[in-house]
Amino acid sequence: MKRRRANRPIRRASRVLTLLATLAGSALLLPAPAAMAAGTNHYVDCSAATNGNGTQASPWNSVTGVNNTTFGAGDSILFAAGTTCSGQLTPQGSGASGSPVTMGAYGTGAKPVINAGGAAGPVIHLVNQQYWEIGGLEITNSAASPDYRSGVLAENNSGGILHHIRVHDMFIHNISGWPAGEYVTNAGVGIQTGHGTPVSTWDDIVVENNTFDHVDRIAVAVAPDPSGGQDIGLTTNTVIRGNTMTYDGADDILVVKGDGALIENNKAGHGGLKSTCPPSGQVCNRASAGIWVAGSQNSLIQHNEVYCHANFQDGTAFDVDWGNHNTTFQYNYSHQNLGGFLLVMPPFSSANDPASAVPSDGTVVRYNISENDGSNAGCPESGTSNHADAVIDMPGNIPNKSGSSGMAPLFYNNTFYIKNGLSTQITGGRGRTSVSGIWSFKNNAIFNYGSGGYLGTGAGSVYSNNLFYGRHPSSEPADAAKVVTDPEFRNPGNADTNSAYTGANAYQVHPSSPVIRAGAVISNNGGQDAFGNAVSATAAPNIGAYNGTGGNLVSNSPWTLSGSGSSVVTSNARTGTHSLQTGASGSGVEQALSGLSPNTTYLLTGWARVANAGETLAIGVKNYGGTETFANVATTSYSEAAVLFTTGSTNTTATLYCWKNGGTAAGNCDDIAVERVSTPANLLTNAGLARGPSAAADPPWSPRTPAPALTPCRPEPPAAAWTRPPAVCRPAPPTC
Repeated sequence: MKRRRANRPIRRASRVLTLLATLAGSALLLPAPAAMAAGTNHYVDCSAATNGNGTQASPWNSVTGVNNTTFGAGDSILFAAGTTCSGQLTPQGSGASGSPVTMGAYGTGAKPVINAGGAAGPVIHLVNQQYWEIGGLEITNSAASPDYRSGVLAENNSGGILHHIRVHDMFIHNISGWPAGEYVTNAGVGIQTGHGTPVSTWDDIVVENNTFDHVDRIAVAVAPDPSGGQDIGLTTNTVIRGNTMTYDGADDILVVKGDGALIENNKAGHGGLKSTCPPSGQVCNRASAGIWVAGSQNSLIQHNEVYCHANFQDGTAFDVDWGNHNTTFQYNYSHQNLGGFLLVMPPFSSANDPASAVPSDGTVVRYNISENDGSNAGCPESGTSNHADAVIDMPGNIPNKSGSSGMAPLFYNNTFYIKNGLSTQITGGRGRTSVSGIWSFKNNAIFNYGSGGYLGTGAGSVYSNNLFYGRHPSSEPADAAKVVTDPEFRNPGNADTNSAYTGANAYQVHPSSPVIRAGAVISNNGGQDAFGNAVSATAAPNIGAYNGTGGNLVSNSPWTLSGSGSSVVTSNARTGTHSLQTGASGSGVEQALSGLSPNTTYLLTGWARVANAGETLAIGVKNYGGTETFANVATTSYSEAAVLFTTGSTNTTATLYCWKNGGTAAGNCDDIAVERVSTPANLLTNAGLARGPSAAADPPWSPRTPAPALTPCRPEPPAAAWTRPPAVCRPAPPTC
């Protein structure tokens, strides 16, 4: 829960090193670093036999030349590709707006390596410097024992605003920091603000497109130092995006005291496996989460994937911690994180964090997908939690600074999947059965094959238009508009690894899904779902993170009418307001479907009814390069028909139809859909049909009696506008 901090400030190695360097410089009367002209390129080739003057023809052959130079606007520091430099970089000087100092590589080959060789402190260190861009390098600092170590550390204790630090396209790995120590001084990239009067802040921080591996404690941290005792200003315009992180000792990304931070398109896995603390009396915090914010406002966390986080104390993919205002989590994919999908942290009291006693408010959680969170099952490593895990973890009461319903947490259009055998709570309170406070929980799709339940919440909480499918524990919230039938996800749980519908894509739905357009309208809903589909501000959305129509290739028009009585009517609709109507006999509608792919399998589904029981109506397909095929419906209430067909080697079109061969009354068709099937065999893996939590015990489906042979139908005269189905009929499929 990230609230265990010592009251004593830590003795940070970076400050110790800076102080020693200052004292040594004074005692030895070293010459001041030479100021260089703006726009100069400086070259370093640590494989060179002799040290040069920093030109390309005569490069420096160690980091000493860099550390003894003060750089200015437009200057660059370039390391030879394919070489390794030993030591730590402490370049001096700052760039200017639009003309930063840049550090990178020259030549062809692998990224230049900067190896600090186990020394305490950062590999690259900037103190009260601004307008720097560092990219294209590999940096490492591995040691047998942890210490305060970081990759790139930029510190601001200037008493003012410093601007523009960009770290990009780096490979930062094996940084042997304290896994349970303070964040910024144990980070792959740390942006730190010191306490003081006047306050110090940063503006324009960009950390993008980097790869982090085995960094202890955290890949990226933008936060104040831990000295405490006084609040500080907010860092503005922080962007952390496009980074890949694996095996961070504790957390992956943290922003503390930020305004407008954007954290997007990052992928973080296998974090939280370590918990080694610094020496006694220093900060020790063994709790970690993947991506989180604290003491911040207007944060946006989107399009990230966090998986297999194994911390025993928190262990969630995401966390809205203390003192946040207006935080939005959207379009994220979380799976197999030990502690769950999201930690909703209550306020607490800490002398080192003056804002920690302030509850977060204005939290919005929407269009996220959580799969089998609350367990590391399926991950190569795993942890052992010290508390009952939940998809949404509430270790305290629901935070809301003002207490008004307008600032209470909003959870809507998320998809949560829990497989059979897991005991994960959907909403949990670490052993409690209820919490005080209110929230809004709407349009969420909960596919719960596990045994976990739900927390009770305050009387003002709103539960509306959610899907509750699978097991239904007694603690399931009351929801007058809930849906409880199979949501027809494409491939939930990713059981079919050959399918195109794995990962987040597995939670798109088939066109016949009951969640389509079954949600409640949400104001200020963000305008799109997790897959880029539009979400209307006025029309009913789907339930869950997917707002599409299931990949349906069929349009509402044009339908060609054939035979007496066929029409498109505003009655007898299954959904919406219109249906297709046939006449009593020799009548129907068809649609020519284009844009198909040759040699591709498609699934045609539709719903049909007849006015007179026993009469039949066919939904079928022809002219696709294969044998015409159809399915009959003979019920007076809507029943679903399904047909598989595979296009020929050159065919890109097909003709769909709804046709009634004979009888004395009309029939209706609705919700006709054609969707591409990525793995046709997968359609038969669910042989028990729509099964619940006891799926493993269900017997294979089989008809109660053998299906009768096809029987001839009375021939009908050909329709003027189209060709009728073949002159054979098939009985409706047997029930099971």
